[in-house]
Amino acid sequence: MDLALIHSTFRDWTSGLAEQGLVARFAHGFEPVTQELVVTAILLTARPDPQRRAHGAPRQRSAERPLARLRYLIAVSGPSDEAQAEQALLALLAAVDRQSGMELLSAELPPSWWLAYGIAPRPAFQLEACLTERVVRPVLTAVRTHRLDLMGLATIHGRILGIDDTPIAGAEIELLATGHVVRSDHRGAFRLRIPSAGPGAKSGWIRVQARGVEQRFPIPATITEHRPWLLRLPPLGD
Repeated sequence: MDLALIHSTFRDWTSGLAEQGLVARFAHGFEPVTQELVVTAILLTARPDPQRRAHGAPRQRSAERPLARLRYLIAVSGPSDEAQAEQALLALLAAVDRQSGMELLSAELPPSWWLAYGIAPRPAFQLEACLTERVVRPVLTAVRTHRLDLMGLATIHGRILGIDDTPIAGAEIELLATGHVVRSDHRGAFRLRIPSAGPGAKSGWIRVQARGVEQRFPIPATITEHRPWLLRLPPLGD
């Protein structure tokens, strides 16, 4: 239970006394005795919940985890008719017994406690409420990644050529499947690792760009060390 729910429960108990024919008002602190029936809740102590360590960090699956144990004094004051106060107290005791997250305590307050507040003892009991905190789970975002299996890679050898099979140096060769880029050397030669697509199958596409000319080529499956891939570009720009 969070703190707001605990306080709301106390108010609901007070309103529920109407079913017993009792009209009562809820208060968080002691007030002078009047002719109306008043249910008072006073927080006495707060201590860390012993189950908190057992539940661990907020990574647990449960939506809530124990935070603290709060000890309250529930007292009833009202008109000179003590029977009404006793009836209200018994109804509240029954409500605690039915409420999950709360437990009746058998401890009694010494007379000196009432003297410290400067009031006469009133019909009262103590209860312990389990204060919990909501676990905020991190939002996991699905991330799509591309991974190349090194065991499934092949190296292709090729040359970039222009008019009359003139080598083109500095051409940019990009494997479109991964975005990996290499450049041709002074002989127009390049080496590029690609995913192996199996015998007789194509392994995707590459993009070749040089001096303002761009062209795409499908990767054949017949490239070998002794049979390089010759890529011929149309006339290059100035």
